[in-house]
Amino acid sequence: MKNKTQITVLKFGSSVLRSEKDLPSAVHEIYRHWRDGAQVIAVVSAFGDTTDQLMRRAESICGQPEKSALASLLATGEATSSALLSIALNRVGIPARLLDEVQAGLRTVGGGVDAVPIAVDTARLNSESRRAVVVLPGFVGRSEGGDKTLLGRGGSDLTALFLAHRLGAQCVLIKDVEGLYTSDPAGSTVHPSRFVQASYDSAARLGGGVVQPKAVRFAAANKVRFAITRIGAASATEVGPFADRLDSSGGSKEPLRVVLLGCGTVGGGVYQRLAALPTLFDVVGVGTRTGMHAREAGVPDHLNTDDLDELLERDCDVVVELIGTTKYASALATAALRSGRHFVTANKALMAVDGEHLSSLAAACGVSLRYNAAVGGVLPALEAIERARESGAIKAFSGILNGTTNYVLDQLMEGKDFESAIDAAQRAGYAEANPQLDLNGTDATQKLILLARQAFDVSLPFGEIERTGIEHIDSQSLRKSRERAHVVRLVAECSRSVDEIKASVKPVELPMDHPLRNRLIIKPEVGEQLVLSGAGAGRWPTTEAVMADLFDIRRQESAEELERLEACA
Repeated sequence: MKNKTQITVLKFGSSVLRSEKDLPSAVHEIYRHWRDGAQVIAVVSAFGDTTDQLMRRAESICGQPEKSALASLLATGEATSSALLSIALNRVGIPARLLDEVQAGLRTVGGGVDAVPIAVDTARLNSESRRAVVVLPGFVGRSEGGDKTLLGRGGSDLTALFLAHRLGAQCVLIKDVEGLYTSDPAGSTVHPSRFVQASYDSAARLGGGVVQPKAVRFAAANKVRFAITRIGAASATEVGPFADRLDSSGGSKEPLRVVLLGCGTVGGGVYQRLAALPTLFDVVGVGTRTGMHAREAGVPDHLNTDDLDELLERDCDVVVELIGTTKYASALATAALRSGRHFVTANKALMAVDGEHLSSLAAACGVSLRYNAAVGGVLPALEAIERARESGAIKAFSGILNGTTNYVLDQLMEGKDFESAIDAAQRAGYAEANPQLDLNGTDATQKLILLARQAFDVSLPFGEIERTGIEHIDSQSLRKSRERAHVVRLVAECSRSVDEIKASVKPVELPMDHPLRNRLIIKPEVGEQLVLSGAGAGRWPTTEAVMADLFDIRRQESAEELERLEACA
């Protein structure tokens, strides 16, 4: 398996990043591409009207500011937004690498505030994006003499297209509209038609308020294809060397109606993200045992109920289960699927015990069952194994599937006693009030069962998997491991031979530079191994994984609706 990975350049404009509150939406879009296996480079504009504000400040001091100083001032907007996006990615566990224009080797010629890019360090961008999402400030470059330069008004579009051209990458310009239209949707009483495909000439003629004209000219001159869309959209306008084609579907899809079962640590995070995206999602009910956590998350009283069965009778498109039980969750999942609702869960115990039955039921009912959050949080473990199998058989996989034990083991290696280490993990948000299932290896074993099912099409019985937790681990041996510059991790391993599948979960001593510290290794029968990194524990990584499944369902429904409309046309 060669694992030739596509690079995708995503550009987030000021109309999308109006303030820090919009950062989670940008994270969603980045995660969508990253978990599908792309190397992602995110190009970022300044927040909202930051550039205009900075320009006014400069002009209040001098009517015609010196260009080099002005470029340095205006560039602080992009420096701020790109740094904050990198922090937002790290919060949810997505590895991010922030580079400035010097580190990226982005060289320009021409005027200080209307320069043209001529070079970039493609080797570094390729290398960095293999390990993490690369975040770059758009709009900004450096002259041959080392002075800071700008690429003109709307220059982040040009940054993205230039990078895509030099890297041979896909390019998506993320805007506040779903593509290029025959007229401005905001200023029209009749909804204008959207281009499915648009020529460079049409983009230059109609896209001046959406895409920088200078960037369109660059794309046309270099035959760079690019897409224009908005966050969460199922469709886009493709701009390139082809004839115009209009969309006949007649507008955007209504919000996806969601019932949320459970509003604890993760459920509250999911509700807050859904509530922040009212044009994409409509929460029609939230089920909790008590209303306290729901109120803390901001759930209105009229949406909150403790009658989960009644919730399933409400008109909805998808049910999200985050209550964490097994038998009751299975009954709820069965009822939801049989009633034609999509089902999303982060419940690894449910899927380990009942996953085969629920998957078959979902297929029979023509709906989706998604549980990517059940295995690795934001780490796209199930997706990676699925992609690996497309290239050939898998020989083995191994991973660190429980973040709680990572944190506890690190605390123990620093000299803390077991009780203090658990308390620290709970205060840091890594451990539940009762972390026994993490500590004894049950959680990691359930996740291993799900990965083995995906990798080898088998359902391993829980009791037949060798399992040793960390609750009785010797602190002195941990300190000796640290003295040897090693770490101890709870490792889940599964391998297939001709006549058997071996699986285990147990503490293993690893060198500090061992690739398994990156969380998951997939070994194919033929070819290079695949190494993945990303956080699996905590509220926000799991929230992000659940949201990604919901975004996928929304795009899936939109695509199916478009197919039906085109078939009837």
